[in-house]
Order: sequence, then structure tokens, then C-alpha cells
Amino acid sequence: MGKNRVIKILGNIVGNIAVHKILIKYTNKPESITHLESEVENYRDNTLEIANKFNWSEKDKVEIKLKALKKFKKDMEKYYSDVKFPLKDVEKLIGETLEEIMS
Repeated sequence: MGKNRVIKILGNIVGNIAVHKILIKYTNKPESITHLESEVENYRDNTLEIANKFNWSEKDKVEIKLKALKKFKKDMEKYYSDVKFPLKDVEKLIGETLEEIMS
């Protein structure tokens, strides 16, 4: 699998992680928190495995971050439009997630 394809995949997974982290923090359904936390762990494990196969430049990281933000916005609008949250939290969560998987 080529690096460009992996960047797209990582962007999607990091976007999904951000969606789940935002839902954990701002959900209207507290009974879902345990499930959401386990999903974050599963996504993170998969991402670590994929991310460790390449060396990442700052340009690559920016591209992954942009793809993750796009995926996040698309999923939140489509599936969770009723959840209200500050946008600055999203960028912070995506940045933290990238640091976790790329260090």
C-alpha cells in the first residue's frame, strides 16, 4: 500500500477517533460512553499499526490532519448534527491523536 493511500486511511481513522472523543465529551446519551471509549481504543490500536510502517514529514502530518478534519465534519453533520461542541476542541483532539500515533 502506497504512502498516499495510507495518508487517506489515517485521515479517515483519525477523523473517526475525533468524532468518538467529541461524543464522549458532549454526548446526549451518557449510556453510550463505555462503547465510545472502546471504539476509540480500537481505532487507536489500528492506527498505530498502520502509522508505524512509514516515516512522516510535517507535510504528511498536515495532510492527514486536513483529511481528518474533513472526515470529522462530514460525519458530525451526517450522523450527529444534534451534538453541540466548540470547534477548537476538534482541532486540539486531532492534533493530540496524531501526536499519540506518530510518536
